[in-house]
Amino acid sequence: MCMPMLLGLHSQGRQGYGLFFDNTFRGQFDLGATDPNVASFGAEGGELRYYFIYGPALTTVIERYTELTGRMILPPLWVLGYHQSRWSYYPEARVRKLAADFREVHHVPCDCIHLDIHYMDGYRCFTWDSERFPDPAGMIADLHAQGFKVIVIIDAGIKADHRYWVCQSGLEQDVFCKYPDGKTLPSTGSGHRFKGPVWPGNCYFPDFTSPRARTWWGDLYKALTDTGVDGVWNDMNEPAVFGPPGTTIPDFVRHDLEGRGGYHVEAHNVYGMQLARATVEGLMKLRPDERPVCITRSGWAGVQRYAMSWTGDNESNWSSLWLTMPMVMSLGLCGMANTGPDIGGFSGSTTGELFTRWLQMGVFLPFLRAHTAIRSPDQEPWSWGEPYLSINRRYIALRYRLLPYLYTAFWQCARNGLPIVRPLLLACQDDATTHTLDDQFLCGDAFLVAPVIEEGATRRSVYLPAGTWYDFWTDETLRGPARVEVQAPLEQLPLFVRAGSVVPMAPPMHYVGQRPVDRLTLHVYPGEGISWLYEDDGESLAYRRGQYRLTRFALSSARTRSRSKEETPLSRLDLHRRIEGPYAPTYRGLEVIIHGENRLPRAATTDGQPIERCELDDSGHAIRLHVGLFERLVVEWA
Repeated sequence: MCMPMLLGLHSQGRQGYGLFFDNTFRGQFDLGATDPNVASFGAEGGELRYYFIYGPALTTVIERYTELTGRMILPPLWVLGYHQSRWSYYPEARVRKLAADFREVHHVPCDCIHLDIHYMDGYRCFTWDSERFPDPAGMIADLHAQGFKVIVIIDAGIKADHRYWVCQSGLEQDVFCKYPDGKTLPSTGSGHRFKGPVWPGNCYFPDFTSPRARTWWGDLYKALTDTGVDGVWNDMNEPAVFGPPGTTIPDFVRHDLEGRGGYHVEAHNVYGMQLARATVEGLMKLRPDERPVCITRSGWAGVQRYAMSWTGDNESNWSSLWLTMPMVMSLGLCGMANTGPDIGGFSGSTTGELFTRWLQMGVFLPFLRAHTAIRSPDQEPWSWGEPYLSINRRYIALRYRLLPYLYTAFWQCARNGLPIVRPLLLACQDDATTHTLDDQFLCGDAFLVAPVIEEGATRRSVYLPAGTWYDFWTDETLRGPARVEVQAPLEQLPLFVRAGSVVPMAPPMHYVGQRPVDRLTLHVYPGEGISWLYEDDGESLAYRRGQYRLTRFALSSARTRSRSKEETPLSRLDLHRRIEGPYAPTYRGLEVIIHGENRLPRAATTDGQPIERCELDDSGHAIRLHVGLFERLVVEWA
């Protein structure tokens, strides 16, 4: 990813600003390295074009930056589920066994299986290996029947084989990148096109800066959508060419650049984004009322308009686990919010402990996918036996329960650019302690997540910003600002909820849409605050035509007066629920769980009517209420 966006804080955090250097040539930022008193930036060519964005709130900077470069499109709800991948699952029997292991053997929730390059015929894009996958349409139909979606990889390079239909078509349509003149390579007709080695051998590279080439590329996806493929994973699109590290298309290769012409030195940084653009425009043409699913490895500022991403080929070690957090947070601040790592690490061999700790973190990241390299040991949630399987199953199940909350965070991002995963400084800009925190993060409005990032650790230090926080597992209340030492055995991720939050959760599912949601649970954490719930059909583009429902929760709480500084008991809780939008979800009732209270109330009403069913939760430190679709809930204690 190349996103030349600098965020800064001045005057102890009181003034936030952004600087977006809008130049696609090879560039550099010098932030005091040459002169501690001077910051500078520049590029090897092009215009000196940049945008200075003043907040003073960093949230305002991000909102204006994404207004300029574009915001993510809402993904289908299943994309928020658990994904399983490796390089590569093949042949067909292996894929079918994987599906059975999830559904019938280990009963682990999963929504999507990814197919890497070995599904292709000799690594030729838009083809299937007929021996490994003799009936891809039949296999995908069977996977769909079990609730799985399928994403396949597509690379940038097209094998230079004149018998290969995609190559033939590209040559006929004249869509491949060229040398400055036709005499660079001896040829009869096509030698002036640049060729470079990738997985299939020498490849031509489509010129995605040409509208005509993008249309050609988008139409090729019919070969995949006709077999039932649900999404596309664009890899090697920097573009990568085999050779020494950093090898790519030479600077002097020509590009169309939207009709004005130019060289790869200018086009390189936008190549991946334009490939993703071509992919998404093609998918939307082929499936006009479905949300396109495209994952990209490379992109330029604004690529979030078309694709989600992952953080690339990480390593199976604890330092890469930690590095996930600053990478995902930084990408979110630059607009690319829908991203995540290869859970467990891509290269090397992970351990059960490392995979489990990574997965616990991943439950609160936008993109939750396990992926690993060829010739590595199996890296599925059950690969290390117990106790890892049970813990992994429990956390993936939590991910599915949290989908209403997470989907609302995605809606916030699509609406105003606020990332799903946020550094603490974004919410606590005036707290200098948060400015350098890179080992914990906020997920949406309510959650503070502090993953364990050291092998064998069963405790860790967590910084809690100002306010009251609830321990997610025990409902213990803690006050910030403070640094606290918390227990973190293998089965427990340090996790906290901001007081005043309403967290919606769904019933457990093995995949999105397994059955209609009959009851939604509202987890209420007493305090003062506004929370949101966004809902639509999770599949189509009807939400763009107004078919959605947005619920606003306004929560207030009162406590008995006390001269001591200890937390005093609740005396009253008032929850207002206001709805806009015509979309009607399937549930007709709500379950409300009030956390941090072990006393049954004196009275509880919805819209003035008494609640008949009110009981202590099994945990002993929460109250459970069964109610209808209320506008106002009032609970009072003696």
